[in-house]
Amino acid sequence: MVAFLIVDADRNFRDALAIGLRLDGHLAVAIGDADEACERLRVVRFDCCLVDAHLTGADALLEVAASAGLQAIATSPHPDLLAAAASRHPRASALPKPFLPEDLVARVGRPATAA
Repeated sequence: MVAFLIVDADRNFRDALAIGLRLDGHLAVAIGDADEACERLRVVRFDCCLVDAHLTGADALLEVAASAGLQAIATSPHPDLLAAAASRHPRASALPKPFLPEDLVARVGRPATAA
């Protein structure tokens, strides 16, 4: 079981992803705000933090997650935005949208990769 923190402004996306992960036996917490996610990281231990690169506060959240030793993953449907986020955060992986829950699970434990 992997514990995921999903931080995305798109409620439908984050809730659907969380449901898919839970159906596969993982813990998944879905949040729409970077500040709330940072607070949650101080209280709960996650293995992976998926962050929407469009989200206000995404850069700070990716840094907090990576510094805490989590697998930090930036996501976006826009390749240029995702590449820029990956270049600013070399300890984070990039995962382009759309993707399946199993694509996210497969990324956990792998080294950071460019978009």
